[in-house]
Amino acid sequence: QRLQTTRRQEISNMSEDGTWQATKTLLSKPSSGTKARSSSVLNRNSKLYGAINALDQSDASSCWNSDATNDDDSSIYYSVLFGRDVLIDEIRIQFQGGFVGEECTVYTSNEDSTSKIEMVALDEELIEPEDTNILQCFDLSSEEIEKRTCRAVQFKFDSSTDFYGRITIYRMEIWGYEKK
Repeated sequence: QRLQTTRRQEISNMSEDGTWQATKTLLSKPSSGTKARSSSVLNRNSKLYGAINALDQSDASSCWNSDATNDDDSSIYYSVLFGRDVLIDEIRIQFQGGFVGEECTVYTSNEDSTSKIEMVALDEELIEPEDTNILQCFDLSSEEIEKRTCRAVQFKFDSSTDFYGRITIYRMEIWGYEKK
């Protein structure tokens, strides 16, 4: 609790010095230039199941579906590229029950890419999704500000609740602060 209060004070100080906006906002809106990528799309049908669909707040039925994993690499990646400097504070994800990504590691990058060399891992205990279709909220404010300041976020799911390893996300919201 005390650490969280300290982090919130750091944000307040940063907004007062003109670095960050004072109000938390939805950073992952496609209308703000945010893009999404994934390591796979169900049946390669990007129109119906592409990564950007999880960011679309206007259509509750749109979603991103990964394809089944193969034997070579069972990890599935989902990336959000902001195209601007942001400070992430909270992640909200709505999976389809039975198709939930597990063993999630979140990486951030100060570059407009998700090259492994440029990525920094956040604390693995921050995001532990449950097998449910309810919107799940993950507070990142306990993580160091330097790690949360980024231009891109990548989610690595090492497993899924689905037998074939598929993941379905109906909503992916990343909340935080934009640079002034």
